[in-house]
Amino acid sequence: MAAPPEKQELNPLCRKCLRPCKQPSTCLLISCPRYQPPPFKIETPKFSQLDLFATPKKRK
Repeated sequence: MAAPPEKQELNPLCRKCLRPCKQPSTCLLISCPRYQPPPFKIETPKFSQLDLFATPKKRK
């Protein structure tokens, strides 16, 4: 039995979609009729500001 989609690596198209019908990365998806993109741009936050008490990095 295959692992549930939460435990597998998801297809890149499905990762960007809001719907719960995620497919594994082994499936080749060219397009999806149910694809629903997020209504806003999602960026991965930069957490460098949380390193307040770490040693400063040397800038080149």
